[in-house]
Amino acid sequence: PWFFLFFCLIFTGCVTVKLGPEAGQRADSVELWEPSHPFEKESRKEVDAAWKNRKNGNVISYVSDCNDPSDPPLEQVTSGVLSGIASLKILDEKSLTLQGREARSVHASGRVDGVQSQMELVTYKRNHCLYILTLVGVERTFSEDRPTFKKFVEGFRAP
Repeated sequence: PWFFLFFCLIFTGCVTVKLGPEAGQRADSVELWEPSHPFEKESRKEVDAAWKNRKNGNVISYVSDCNDPSDPPLEQVTSGVLSGIASLKILDEKSLTLQGREARSVHASGRVDGVQSQMELVTYKRNHCLYILTLVGVERTFSEDRPTFKKFVEGFRAP
């Protein structure tokens, strides 16, 4: 089946990501650094794990999709994730290396349900799995949690 990715943000900073017509298999044995206070872990079925900053509503999360036969390029994944954002503006985009693999990092802004928001996402593949790590928040508080997200990305280890 062709790989389809849908991304939706709502005012509370919730992130919904749907991979394919049906969600694929999630990765096992991911090791990560969990964001601490003021972040609290939340249970969300649409992502593998999520943490919400209780002070400002920003959310750090990740989702994995393994063994997708369509194996889309990272640029296509990024475009799919950002496709639902109104007045999308790419603020920064770069290639980097995570765990010896090519990765894409995108910092973007746009409106979601009329609310000016920003998001940073890092996508990469490792051992037949795709990983999307995200920080999402309203524009006025987004930068407060970028250092925490950077630490989350640096501490993320896919099997």
